[in-house]
Amino acid sequence: MLQIEILKLDDRYLEIKARGDTYTLFSPLVEYLSNDPDVEYVQFDVDHPLQENVYFKIKMRRGNPLDAVQRAVNAILSDLEELEKSFFS
Repeated sequence: MLQIEILKLDDRYLEIKARGDTYTLFSPLVEYLSNDPDVEYVQFDVDHPLQENVYFKIKMRRGNPLDAVQRAVNAILSDLEELEKSFFS
């Protein structure tokens, strides 16, 4: 189970600590967010794979970081649905 702790949140910046997943969730999230022109930078670090602590940071040029994460998650889900359709159609 993924546990998320918000370390810092303001109008243009979000920093979280997540426990329970490492690369599976955050690699595609960072990739999709990197393609968002409103995102100034996005990164994640894993302190140690066995501890499963991820530190995720996003800074926006414009817009809210939570909105950007929501858009990226929706895009990932949409792409996964398309992939599933292509396999089972």
